[in-house]
Amino acid sequence: MLRKLRIPLTLTWLTVMFVIPMPLLVLLTNGLSPLYADSALAIQSGMIAYCWMLTAVILSTRPHWLDRLIGLPNIYMIHGILSLGAILLAALHRNALPSSGIIALTGNAAFWIFISMAVWSMVFMAGWLTTRVPLLARVKNAVERVFKHEFSVWLHRLNLVAVTLIFIHVQLIPIVNTIRPFMIAFDAFSALAAVLYIRAKLVQRFGAHRGKVEAFHTIAPGVLEIDIHLPGLKAAWEAGDFAFIRFPGVRGLREYHPFSIVNVPSRNARLRFAIRGDGDFTRALPEKLTEGAAVEVLPPFGRYQRFLDERDAARPMVILAGGIGVTPLLPIALAYERSGRPIRFLYSARNTDQLLYAEELERWATEDRCELNMQAGRFTPEELRAAMMPNAVYLIGGPARMLRSTRRLLVSRGVRADDICYEPFTW
Repeated sequence: MLRKLRIPLTLTWLTVMFVIPMPLLVLLTNGLSPLYADSALAIQSGMIAYCWMLTAVILSTRPHWLDRLIGLPNIYMIHGILSLGAILLAALHRNALPSSGIIALTGNAAFWIFISMAVWSMVFMAGWLTTRVPLLARVKNAVERVFKHEFSVWLHRLNLVAVTLIFIHVQLIPIVNTIRPFMIAFDAFSALAAVLYIRAKLVQRFGAHRGKVEAFHTIAPGVLEIDIHLPGLKAAWEAGDFAFIRFPGVRGLREYHPFSIVNVPSRNARLRFAIRGDGDFTRALPEKLTEGAAVEVLPPFGRYQRFLDERDAARPMVILAGGIGVTPLLPIALAYERSGRPIRFLYSARNTDQLLYAEELERWATEDRCELNMQAGRFTPEELRAAMMPNAVYLIGGPARMLRSTRRLLVSRGVRADDICYEPFTW
């Protein structure tokens, strides 16, 4: 039987792939003249490509309700696959239906913008790919010395220009713009997408929680802990969540970046982040950040707590953390320390001085039914197998390779994929 997570994810895929394009597809097909029967497939491909790209644009705004349902990593995965699928269908449409004049100009310009942004995004904004292809990772690291992440985020917005060009392109095609029911639906869908996108951006601009940096200090080599005070937040997050934060008054730190919230949800309106200096944004923090600096935080995201809520509260919990991946899992462990639920926490880092919050975890392990195994150096497959518990649920946090290898090991030992939860920061 499908779990609650799989059902929403499956329904989301069906909706974006088929349900959303279907009304336009039916209206377009029914309205086409029989004279264009041989070109119908190419025309339909272009329309579906537009629907998919417009849907991908909406998903890029990170709908908060959808994150709580399927998780932000899945949203980004759907966004990326929809975009690539749209480009493939657009290529079919373009090659099968040659055009001229301004119709060709708008269509070709949009197509090459999409191609360029897809290539750029695959290198700079698709961590799921660069973590698997070392060559791309090296290219990314080299080029990012010149083009910072903020530039990539800004450049990615050229997709909006391409979508606008496609909208104009369709308005100019005689065999399509004369199908009145289709054009009404096409314009309405485009307007709705524009409203949703603008609304999301206004919420991000004016609906973010605003506060200030109360303190920050280094807690391990290359790891900065930041305490932020956000008046009015009032525990609007769940254990294991992450939040997008930015520092609007600091050059180079003005774009939102996601980081896990280290502390347990409370009503004291304070968030704590432990941030490792991996990219240009994070490496600049120790140099550019000052106490009292203004900070903006979007409503937090995350699936760890929802994953646990969807499963029997009596089931044992096994937590597997590597390096900085402990940050979302520490508050989960602390939130359940007196629940009476069996919890086994395995935590490893490259060196002893990179084991974050070791003292807090050691205190946690003194609670009843809380078991801790913390060490420098990765756990062996034999040690991981020995840590497994009957009927347990598994929460994983750490580098992308660790997530994939640990998941494969668990599944190979009979753990259901639906009983494993992890949220890779590969975007």
